[in-house]
Formats: sequence, structure tokens, C-alpha cells
Amino acid sequence: MKSIKSRKKSTLLRDNAANEIISDSADILRSADYNEDQIAQFTDSAVSILNDYAELIGEGTEIEYRFSRGLLKYELKMAIQGEPYDPFKTGSEARNRKLADVVNINLNTETVRVSYQYTLGYNIISVIIPLAERKKPIFRDPMVLAPVLGIVLGLLCQRLPDAANSFIVNDLASPFLSIILKMLSGIMGPVIFISMTTSIIALDSINDLTNLGFKIVKRFIVIALFLTVVSIAVSGVFFRSFGTGSISFAPQQLIQMILDVIPTNLYRPFLDNNTPQLVILGFLLGAALLVLDDSVSGLKDMLMQVNKWIMSAMRIVLMVGPVVPFLSIFTTIAKGNGSSILEGWKFIAASYIVFSICVAVKAVKASVKTGIGIPEFWSKIKPIVMMTFTTGSTSVALKKVYEVSEKDFRIKPEFSSFWIPMCSAMLSPKTTINVVIATFMVAEITGVAVTTSFLIVLILVTLELSIASPGTTSAWTIMFETLSMPTGYVGLFSVFKVFTNNFSAACTEAYSMFEEVEAAYKLDGIDQTAALN
Repeated sequence: MKSIKSRKKSTLLRDNAANEIISDSADILRSADYNEDQIAQFTDSAVSILNDYAELIGEGTEIEYRFSRGLLKYELKMAIQGEPYDPFKTGSEARNRKLADVVNINLNTETVRVSYQYTLGYNIISVIIPLAERKKPIFRDPMVLAPVLGIVLGLLCQRLPDAANSFIVNDLASPFLSIILKMLSGIMGPVIFISMTTSIIALDSINDLTNLGFKIVKRFIVIALFLTVVSIAVSGVFFRSFGTGSISFAPQQLIQMILDVIPTNLYRPFLDNNTPQLVILGFLLGAALLVLDDSVSGLKDMLMQVNKWIMSAMRIVLMVGPVVPFLSIFTTIAKGNGSSILEGWKFIAASYIVFSICVAVKAVKASVKTGIGIPEFWSKIKPIVMMTFTTGSTSVALKKVYEVSEKDFRIKPEFSSFWIPMCSAMLSPKTTINVVIATFMVAEITGVAVTTSFLIVLILVTLELSIASPGTTSAWTIMFETLSMPTGYVGLFSVFKVFTNNFSAACTEAYSMFEEVEAAYKLDGIDQTAALN
């Protein structure tokens, strides 16, 4: 790894410890086309750590720092002389760092991460930010090029002799698409299990989980159920398959479904890639590690490292993401089934309607519960929503969410530091709504009747996917497999989602903010002292 700046030594003084390091970092990131919000996230993390060491170790401490560029990241590495002090284990700021790091890893977000180790009398702290991607013209975006190329080559393939067409589509393209989807499905089992476990062990104690955690999870389940019901209702307007099947459903079937969620051993859920059982296993292991506390600190650290490894493997798999819509569009067109693509307007229209309804209902409910007028609400969260809309990413506004929660809505830091990571890791309105609407559309395309049994399975699996939050593409794959529907349609919906992504991300952020403030009022998360002042 080539050093951008030569290694430097200085003394850690209380007043000016951060000046040189932060100045160098900001200059380098600015020259590398990072925006000011990203630079602020990076430098704030470094300043916070330096302030910890200036106060706890004392003035005159020797410090070295080096700024380096790797293949996928910029890294500021600081070596601070003194006794071991782990910035992830002490104080409220340490907790915030730990929770934020868990969320960044679990959601595969492109934000700042901090890591720590102690070597030869030095505390080694790395502050890492992924390389900034330069904006590309839309015609060079792989997610735009992939479907266009798929349509063109699919039309050309139609003109080939039947034998050649069958060989290309059935013997080459379709098996390759199946391999990629199986890779996505296969990696998601470990991802769901380990992300659930690490999200829980990031809490300070079992009391956090019992006193607040269960209440929050209960709210998440209610929210996911509401989003699912609205999505089902709107889907009934757009998709004819709704209500065309049998309405019979024996109570024993529901009891059996519930029993099937309970794992019978520790390894079978991984072999079967059973998402519900993996969620339960991850939750139980995380809770057990919280009870044991520091006596299993080594195991906790190992799981955090495993989490990073698993998420890195997922990133590698996702690098072939544009191949999925390309092959899906190509095989659909080449087989002469292009009419199903034209039906995509139903998915797009249904998505806009469902997101609008859900956000409007949540805004009214939050306003009534908190006494805050909707215009006042909107004025405070508008910067967050617009930032999310322009980028299409809920993670970009993460720092602003903390700031607005604590300063504008007077939410206690200990509440927001728990709620925001848990909400990000365990609830995605975007995933929940997209999964339900896409499932109904596939049912219509493939002629699958929407029976009562179908609906109950849909609701249960959607709730599980909402809590596990594996991401939309993976959630589609899991849902389609669960309902015995072809996973090849995942690529089609990846194309349709391009037209709804920014709007759905903005609505997700708005919904989450309304819900956070309402939950803070309900669960005693409001700082009354700040309110009086």
C-alpha cells in the first residue's frame, strides 16, 4: 500500500492535536473528489478519537500517522503511544462508534469505519473511507446498460435458428443466471445469521435488549405487518391473480408453519438456508453472548471479524449484480416473452402508490401522537429526505439523521444510538414493499393463484425478511424460492426498481424519521430537560 503522505511524528496536545492530521486528511479527500459531508464524517471520527486520547492518556503523548490509498479505500492510520485504550469499549461515544460500525458492516454501506488494535506499546486506530466513485453519465451506468444490452442481444437471438437459440438461452445463459442467483441465495444465509448476532452483541448489556430491544422489535413487527397489508391491498388493484385461488386453509397448517420456524439443531438451518430459523439462531446466540458479557469478549471480537469477512464476500458476489438483469432480460426476450417486460409499469405504479400511502399515514399518526404539526415535521426532516432522494441511498444521510434526531427533536442520545442502528439493520420499508409487490406480479406472470395459504406464507416470510433485512435482490430470491416461483424474474425487477429506487429510498427515510420520533415519545426517549430549555 503506497503512502500518500510520509509518516509523521508529533505530540498529542490537548488544544491542537487534531489540526495537522485533520487538515492533511481533508486536503487529500477533497482532491480525491469527496464531498464535504463525507469529509466531515471522516474528520469528525478522527477528531473524536484524538480527543478521547488527549483526555485519557494526557498531553505529550507521541503519535504517528500515515494516510494511505489502497485498492478500494483511503485509510488514516494513527499510532498513539501509551497504555491500551480501546475506543469501542469505554463511554457513550464508544458505544456510538460500535453501533455505527455494526450498521456500516451489516448494511454494506459506503461510510466511514473505525478499527482498533494494540501493538508494541501503541494504540493503532484506522479510520477508513471507501474510494469515492466519480459520477458517470447515465448511459455508462451498468444498471442502465445491462437491460438495454439484454434487449438488443435478445432480439438478435430471436433471429437465430431454433437450435442455436435454444443452445444459447437454455444451455448457456439460463444456467449461468441460475448460478449467480444461487450464489446470492447461498451467501445470504450466513449474512442474515451473523448480522443478527453482531447487531445484538453491539448492545451494552442484556438489560438494553430486555428493557428497550424487545419493545423496538415489537414495533418493527407491527410496522412490517402494516406495510405488508397496504402492499397486498394495492397489489390487488393491479394484479388479476389476487383472490383467484382457494380460500380454504386448515388451522393445522398455520400451526405447522410456526413449528417449522423453530430450529431443531444448530447446523440444519445453514444446510437448508432456512431464513426464519437463521434469524432465531442469530438472535439466541447474540442474547447468550450479552448475558456472558466480558467473559466471551474474544468470541465477540471473532464474530465481528467474521462479519467483516462475510460482508466482503457479499460485496464480491454483488459485483456481478448487473449481470442478473442483463441475463434475465436477454433470456426473456430471446424466448419471445417480451410482453412481461411491458407489464413493468404495474410494479412501478404500485410502488409509488404504496410508498405514498404508507408515508402519509405514518406522518399523520406521528403528528397526532407527538403533537408536532406535519409542516414543522417536514421542515426538520426535509434535508434528510432530499439528500436521500438525490443519492438513492439511505446510508448517505446517516450522520444527518443522528444530528436532526438529537438537536431538532430532542431525542436522547442513548435512545437514538440504539434506535437508529437497530432500525437500519432490522427494518427496511423499501425491501418490505418491493418484495410483496414483485411477488404478486410474478404470481400473475406465472399463473400462480393467490390462495389464503399463499397470503399467509407471503406475510410470514415478509416479516422475517423485514427483520433480517437481507436487501431487496436477495429478499426476492428467497421469497420466490419459498413460494416455488422461478427466481429468473429477479433480474426483471432489478430493472423495474431502477425507476423507483430514489423515490422509495426517500420515502423509507421519511417513514423511519416519523416512526423514530413517535417511538421516542412512546418509549420515554425524549430529553425533557432540553425541552424545558
